[in-house]
Amino acid sequence: MIWTYTLTKSNELQARDADSLSELQRLTKKVDWLWIDCMEPDEKELEMIAGLPEGTKIVGAFSERQVFSRCKTINNYVLLSIPLVVFEDSLETHPIYVLAKESILITVRSKHSSKLIDNTLKTLQDCILRVCELDIFSSFVVNRLLYEVSDGNLDVVMGLRTCTDGVEEEALVNPRDKQVSKKVFALKREIITLERILWTQRDLMLSIEEGVVPVIQSSQLVKQTLSHAVSNVSRELSLISSVDNALDSVLSLQDLGMIHRVERILIYLTLVTLVVNVLMILIEIDILKILSG
Repeated sequence: MIWTYTLTKSNELQARDADSLSELQRLTKKVDWLWIDCMEPDEKELEMIAGLPEGTKIVGAFSERQVFSRCKTINNYVLLSIPLVVFEDSLETHPIYVLAKESILITVRSKHSSKLIDNTLKTLQDCILRVCELDIFSSFVVNRLLYEVSDGNLDVVMGLRTCTDGVEEEALVNPRDKQVSKKVFALKREIITLERILWTQRDLMLSIEEGVVPVIQSSQLVKQTLSHAVSNVSRELSLISSVDNALDSVLSLQDLGMIHRVERILIYLTLVTLVVNVLMILIEIDILKILSG
């Protein structure tokens, strides 16, 4: 599904759907600024999107859910990936791909980012006069998306924290349960993946903050948004570190339980050996008595 958003003379966002490349090309020439949002695109829709910058990189990136920290340039468009993470049964990455230049913004995404897009549209409408005054439409939307994604990824971190709490409780009840170790290592793999994604996201935001990403302009209005987004990611990385430490504590508890188990086995073996030795001594005494008389 492809939706387009344009600005009316009364400074309202006007939404309409589009079903052909020629229609999109007509809109790019007709309006001052255009946002094209493509959700769960099929092959035909991806070809339509790729036809605007006349490049196919977006097709491969979306198909493979690629996440890259540096921007790419495709025929005067800047290509960015903003990684949204979803954690249900397992960790899944659903990047929002952004193709941007001064007068056109294109987003290609999955259904998982619909709420973030709606939030961004609402914020854009609320700040429309200020954005018009500064003429920073594409920059404003990109920075809001970065903020919304960073805020959404916090839910994933808290989900991992909840799972870790559950594993800790299981380890306290039965520290020798081998299934607990399997769950710990599975969570650690998810943490490593999420940590790598968050560092990638943070690198991208810092590049924008430094002003080295073409098209994405810097102003006080977007700087504050970007600063909040960077802070969100830094806080998430700190929380992930604490979750990882908690999982290490679970492994230490299991190691301690194993040590206690070995100690108990050694005590039992010592007692058995002692009993056997006593019996042997008693038997030898009886034999000696029989032999002596």
